[in-house]
Amino acid sequence: MMKAAGFQVVTWTVNTTDDMTKLLKAGVNGIISDRPDLLYQAVAAFDANGDGKPGDYLTPAGLIDIAKFDAQGHRGGRNQRPENTLPAFEVALDNLMTTIETDTGITKDGVSIIKHDPYIEAVKCRRVDGQPYAFADERLIKDLTQAEIQSTFICDKIFRGADQKNDLALSPVSVALANSKGYISPYVMPTTQDMFDLVTAYIDHYSNGAGKAHPDAPKRVENAKHVRFNIETKLNPRSDKDSHGNTYKDRTVGYVQMADTLAGVIVANKMENRADIQSFDFRTLFHVQQKFPAIRTAFLFGDFPIYAGPDSDDGTNMQDEAGKNTPWMNGLPWPYRQTAASNPFRAKRSGGFEGMALSADGTKLYPLLELPLAGHDDKTLLINEFDLAKRQYTGNRYLYKLDAKGTNIGDYIMFNGEEGIVIERDPSQGDMTGFKKLFKIRLGKAGDYVEKRELVNLMAIKDPDGISGAAANGDIGLGATFAMPFNTIEDIAILDERTLLIMDDNNYPFSVGRHVGSKMPDDNEFVVIKLPEPLKMAK
Repeated sequence: MMKAAGFQVVTWTVNTTDDMTKLLKAGVNGIISDRPDLLYQAVAAFDANGDGKPGDYLTPAGLIDIAKFDAQGHRGGRNQRPENTLPAFEVALDNLMTTIETDTGITKDGVSIIKHDPYIEAVKCRRVDGQPYAFADERLIKDLTQAEIQSTFICDKIFRGADQKNDLALSPVSVALANSKGYISPYVMPTTQDMFDLVTAYIDHYSNGAGKAHPDAPKRVENAKHVRFNIETKLNPRSDKDSHGNTYKDRTVGYVQMADTLAGVIVANKMENRADIQSFDFRTLFHVQQKFPAIRTAFLFGDFPIYAGPDSDDGTNMQDEAGKNTPWMNGLPWPYRQTAASNPFRAKRSGGFEGMALSADGTKLYPLLELPLAGHDDKTLLINEFDLAKRQYTGNRYLYKLDAKGTNIGDYIMFNGEEGIVIERDPSQGDMTGFKKLFKIRLGKAGDYVEKRELVNLMAIKDPDGISGAAANGDIGLGATFAMPFNTIEDIAILDERTLLIMDDNNYPFSVGRHVGSKMPDDNEFVVIKLPEPLKMAK
């Protein structure tokens, strides 16, 4: 359903080849996985077109074609290396992931650093000096500088199974980069800049360095040159407290600083076309869209509620806060979710805004419903007034009464401050007794029914010059009296005060209104009509 609506579907997180293959067969656009090795294998083995030959999502060079599928290494590759570290990113590159998925916070000295959580967690990190470091000792990233973090902690703990390894021999590029930067370990918490530098070092290692002889060196170089980055801003704006007793919103810097800092690193590295910023915090994303429009944003929705129970989470981001909306959603009011049971749909299927007239002065829009609302008068349509400058409805509403034979409208256009033209029709097609007319309307007083009079009967248009030609092969509505026997007459254009252009959308191949004899789908028709009297056009 999501794909049918035009959305890309990238699933999170999938870690077995069986599940990956099922999702590939279901047609997802991408998979985020903790196991980059298994994900590449599944994609490489997938036969998308069913011809018995795998590899339909691969390029001729054996890389995953991101135009066909997005393979994302989750936190680098956290089931193979300790998460969100240089070695974790290196294993994602080794397994030719199209995208590295990761997370960021901001240090005390304003550096964008890679970390999923606001705390330096004891389950993932240890102190360099060997001093005990348990849950009660956990420090917030925002309270420490980059230097303090990277000189005090090493995040190399393994706890996610036998496939997770911290053997430095498996991460030669990370080791070399850490040495060049003077880090105490490749497993120090890396900055966002370190991640970008790792990719550069990785390309050099397999192009000119010791990795040049590796059998997959050409693939690794080419993939790393185009790898993307999906970077999440990690903050929680709720006002309740976490398990440490700290208020969620006070655990990190604010969203503006976090967004500006991360975006600044992306821009400085000229990665705008390769880096996405994702977040559950919609304030962050709105800010990025306004200030850094070249960087793509991804809006995340999560249902991780806070409740009195053993698996209580952090309230991301669909949970209310004391019955009200939280800052997560940047002003979207609670309740965020509605169902047909609690709030029944009033707009009928295919009954939303079908006509939308622009006022003559260009300041207002007048959207007109195609069908009456459920539970409302079944012959009344609503026209609402929308202020373009204020980006909000004015509260003015006008009523449109359908003809006894009319069921819906096809378009609405205005030609002066109050007057416009509406296409009104019934659902018939291929029926010469059908109802298809143009009406001229005047808005009048808000709250009242608009004035309305017939302008053109589209089923009885005079054609004295025989422009439409003679009927043949069972076609109808041609000849001296021309007709438009369609259920998809959907557009009006005013060419001048006495000339209209009426357009039928053929809804190919489902509409058969003209070619009833041959049953062939309708053509798109553009019909020019001369009016007997001129319209009073706005000056």
